[in-house]
Amino acid sequence: MKPNLKPIGNKVLRVVVNRRTFISTKEVAEKSGVSWNTALTYLRKFYNKGWLSKKSVGNRTYWKARV
Repeated sequence: MKPNLKPIGNKVLRVVVNRRTFISTKEVAEKSGVSWNTALTYLRKFYNKGWLSKKSVGNRTYWKARV
């Protein structure tokens, strides 16, 4: 079943899925063309739904799709 996402959420998720390795919030924001805060909001939503894994290194958070 394909999730019904807003266009911005779709962009953010696509960047993470296409990466296949951990990617920082900053990089997701830059590659999807949204602000850092917007990227983080969607990344947290997707993480809470179980779609993403995350790891923290220092003050940075990295994300990876659970595919």
